[in-house]
Parts: sequence; C-alpha cells; structure tokens
Amino acid sequence: MEQGQSNTKIAGIDVGKRQLDVAVYGHCDELQAANTAAGISELVAWLKAREVGRVGMEATGGYERAVRSALEAAGLEVVVHQPIEVRLFAKLKRRRAKNDRLDARLIAAATAQVDTVRAAQDPRLVELAERLTAYEQVTDHAAEMKIALEHVTLKDVARSLRSQIRSLERLKAKLAAQVIETIKAHPDLVARFRLLISLPGAGPIVAATLLVRMPELGAMRRGQAASLIGVAPFDRDSGQFKGLRFIAGGRARPRRMLYLAALAAKRCDPGFKAFAQHLLAQGKAPKVVIVAVMRKLIEAANLVLSRGKPWVKQLAT
Repeated sequence: MEQGQSNTKIAGIDVGKRQLDVAVYGHCDELQAANTAAGISELVAWLKAREVGRVGMEATGGYERAVRSALEAAGLEVVVHQPIEVRLFAKLKRRRAKNDRLDARLIAAATAQVDTVRAAQDPRLVELAERLTAYEQVTDHAAEMKIALEHVTLKDVARSLRSQIRSLERLKAKLAAQVIETIKAHPDLVARFRLLISLPGAGPIVAATLLVRMPELGAMRRGQAASLIGVAPFDRDSGQFKGLRFIAGGRARPRRMLYLAALAAKRCDPGFKAFAQHLLAQGKAPKVVIVAVMRKLIEAANLVLSRGKPWVKQLAT
C-alpha cells in the first residue's frame, strides 16, 4: 500500500483520557495501551519493534502531551493534527464508521499524506505553554465573575464573588510572573522575548505568547506568519462572494493576544495609527482594518526575529 512520499513506516494513535489505540499504516498491526506512564512505555517499545518512524495523533486538549513527549524523546517524528483536519480527511475518503480502532487507522492514513514534519517541541516551551493556558483560563474565569457581579444585589453574595475575583487576580499575576521568570532564565529565550516586546502594542504577556506559541517566527517567508496565525486573506471567488477575501483557521490562542496588541498599536503607535487611518479613509470596515493591523504586526514579529534587531518606531507619513 502506498505510504505517501516517504518510505518511513507510519502509525496513528487515537488518544483518549485513559486509553491509547494504535494502528500501523498499511499493516494489520494494532495495539491498545493505557494512557499511563507504563502504557506509554509499552507503546514506545511496540512502535520501535515494528520500526515505525513517524506517528500521528490528534490534539486532544492535553491528553496527548505525555505521549508526544515520550515519542519525541525516543527519536520518533510526531505529527499532531487538529481534529478538523482528520474529520475533513475522513470526509474526503468517505469514511463514516467511527470507533477508537478505526480512528487510529484514519489518523495513520492522514499522517501518511503529510509531506513535512515540524521539529520536536522544545520541552521548555511545553511547560511555558501550560502555564500560559492556565493564565488565560484564570483570566477568562475572572472576567466571567466580574460580569456576574454586576447583576448581584445580595451583599453577602457580592462579598464572596469579590473575594474570589481577588484570589483569581493574584493567581493570574503569579502565573504571569512565573512565565516571565522562566523565560529570563534562558539566554536564547530572553533574547527572542526582548525582540518581540519591542513591537508596538506588545506587552510582556503578548511577547511571551508569541514566543511560546509561535516558535516558527523568525524562520518563515513573507506571508507565512500571517497564514499560520490565521490573519491572512484568502480568495473565495465563487457566486455572491466574488471579489471578497476571508480569513480562517490558524492558531486561536496567539491570535487572541495579537488582537490585543493590534488594538494598542493602532491607538498609540504613530506608524500603525496612520496605517489604520489610511485604510479607514479608503472605506475599509473597522474589523477589516484591525485584521490588517494584526497581519502587519505578526509579519513585523517575524522580521525582527529573523534580523535579530528590535523594532524601530515608524513615524506617521
């Protein structure tokens, strides 16, 4: 059976909270193991015995982290698919049946079509990403509680909510400090961090997020960074949409922080402010303008990291 453009033996893993279902592409070999340290060790040995070189899995909100780390430590190439990629692949192949065993085979088949594989994750960035995720979740929870507080009239309930909000704000500050301290402990990371924080609108958390969640920055060609984060316009010249451009996909977490940076840059930086006003004067919608600023900002991030020189403030023209 054809295995894409590579002769590397490929396997797919359906990752569950408690269980790992594994299938080797083009072969009948299958394995079911526990998603525990012992089960992962069994999995690595099983894959090695079958000379598997590349393994695919879906992003599952964290359940795949330990598996991925162990596989990469064992020298295997790992491809982490977004769930929508696997669903679309299944639709393309007209595969409707679904269970853990079949999902493993589907993931293996999807992985066989991948031409390139990303470099193994930096363990330091994995830890930082988890802290940033906690920071984002705490921030969202605190914001929800503040909204709830606006509708509370009972004094005892209001006091309880205010106490919880203060506790969340302290935890948020602690997590942010831990992220920055960890970055500063590594010369290579802090060098990239300082370049990113030189960008208009980029505070410490924005810079840290781009550093951790966009490690490819500085090594991409023009336009690739915007496409990766999801702010690049694509044609959809069909029917009533002829002439219109749309953005879609990309990495949601860093895009959210980039949006905040773009708002600040558009308001406070002379160059970005003039750029935004020029687009508005041309009749562009406010949402289109902010996406254009985001695109300009992420390309600037790629540029400063590739050159190794901080951003120089641009004057309005």
